[in-house]
Amino acid sequence: MNETPKTLTFLAVAAVAVLLAIVTRPTAPISGRADDRGQLLYPDFKDPLSVASLEIVEFDESTATLHPFKVQQVDYKGKTRWAIPSHDSYPADASRQVAEAATALVRMKILDTPSEAQGDQSEYGVVEPNQKSLKLGTTGVGAKVVMKDKEGKELLALVLGKEVPGQPGQRYVRKVGEDPIYTVEARTDKFTTKFENWIERNLLQVSSFDVKQLRIRDYAIKAVDSRLAIIQRGQMQLEHNDSGEPKWKITEDQRFTADPQSPTGGKWTPVKMAADEELNSTKLDDMMYALDDLKIVDVSRKPAGLSADLKMPGKLTVRGDAAADSLEEKGFFPAQLDENSPAELFSNEGEIRVGANTGVEYVLRFGDIAGRGSAKKADDKKSKNADKKKDAGGPGMNRYLFIMAEFNPALLAKPHLEPLPEPAKEPDKKPTADAKKPETKKPEAKKADVKKPEDKKNATQKEADKKALQAERDRVQKDNKRKQDEYDQKVADGKKRVAELNARFADWYYIISDDVFRKIHLGRDEIVKKKDKPKDQAKSAKGDHAGHQHDAPAGLEKLKAEGPAGAN
Repeated sequence: MNETPKTLTFLAVAAVAVLLAIVTRPTAPISGRADDRGQLLYPDFKDPLSVASLEIVEFDESTATLHPFKVQQVDYKGKTRWAIPSHDSYPADASRQVAEAATALVRMKILDTPSEAQGDQSEYGVVEPNQKSLKLGTTGVGAKVVMKDKEGKELLALVLGKEVPGQPGQRYVRKVGEDPIYTVEARTDKFTTKFENWIERNLLQVSSFDVKQLRIRDYAIKAVDSRLAIIQRGQMQLEHNDSGEPKWKITEDQRFTADPQSPTGGKWTPVKMAADEELNSTKLDDMMYALDDLKIVDVSRKPAGLSADLKMPGKLTVRGDAAADSLEEKGFFPAQLDENSPAELFSNEGEIRVGANTGVEYVLRFGDIAGRGSAKKADDKKSKNADKKKDAGGPGMNRYLFIMAEFNPALLAKPHLEPLPEPAKEPDKKPTADAKKPETKKPEAKKADVKKPEDKKNATQKEADKKALQAERDRVQKDNKRKQDEYDQKVADGKKRVAELNARFADWYYIISDDVFRKIHLGRDEIVKKKDKPKDQAKSAKGDHAGHQHDAPAGLEKLKAEGPAGAN
């Protein structure tokens, strides 16, 4: 073969290879539907506010499982509100977010049509997340988004695919049930399946500026001899002043000291900070920030009967096995410490009380790890380790949180009422020596009863003083009434706020992450720390950074009844 035919053959093969590469390249726009360019992807979808439900389905390729999430409008006491059906219809803060998500799609225009072949769906990431057709190892699965109106009519249903390489803000999409793959420009940050992104973030609705007091009851519950026992560790009370110094101050600090003769006995003894100790303001401030923005990762609905009881004012009442079993399963136990004590709700890992200057006291009780049985059902190994303060937890662990609100009038500053001014007492007139001697009076001629100028002046002054005194009494009474009315209004507002909060809290067990739990669940060994050494001493002291070591359990104080059986 001479060189010319050989060269022509090579050129022909190369041309075919290049043509084949161009045809089969998935990222190159084919533009087979050129007429669609510039057209709205959903021309009939015009009003973002018409959306009454939004469903998002994502696919976890590592486990081949779907993660569906839905928010929709529901009727609640005659009013329409957003809720999350997949989370027991928990209230959603979704009106604005749904509108923003819908607005991002309502004017979505087709920029190009890179493919119409089913075989290309994986390449562009627009495979529909469908449990029946997907399996472990499946790739290229997109996120399905479905919007419907209040009649249940589908407004749009599409699969969000991969981002277009080199084109920020552009993404491949495909209508559910259709083959064409489109390139569009659309924001997709609002399409999230994270529960915490769809709810009110400030759960307690309290600012750190309003917090006046913290009360910590540090204890744990474990099984001992087939019964439940409470392991008392300590209790503290701290005053908080966000705008002054000191910002934090301990007003009560006690540790439970065990009785060596009785494993269940003991007494409370006061604890004083040592000369080389100080408050760990960083830990306390982090705690306040976490409370100010208390983040929950999930919820679990309480039984209806329990919710109704908790919404009623007065003492704790738990009626029925379903309510008692529900509490125990989550790590909460209604019981009495002794015959003279009222029924209380105890929890696996103690409690804190956050007192606000409004008189509202938030009670946060820390239950069991979500998805695990209660302390009563724990095995022996867990029971032996239950006295370690934070043994049950770790990265990725979530924990149940029981929240109630109570009214504490001691948190309100009582009005300073002025005493009413009283008239000045006239000095006692003591008889003089001369006045004691009897005098023989000569009969005199009757004179006219004429008052001297001094008497008139004194009478006028007395009348003026009397009027001034009454005016001052009126002022004080009016000012005192204003102060008392303001205080009474604060009391009424505080009680009303407690009722509103309990109406929100009573239906739910909240679930928090282990990270949040460790920020707001502090013991004395975290609140009090060794004073920082001066820099010159710190340089010479090597390794002076020992980690926290929890105190050994000070004693056991048995609950009155085993589990919920002792509650009223």
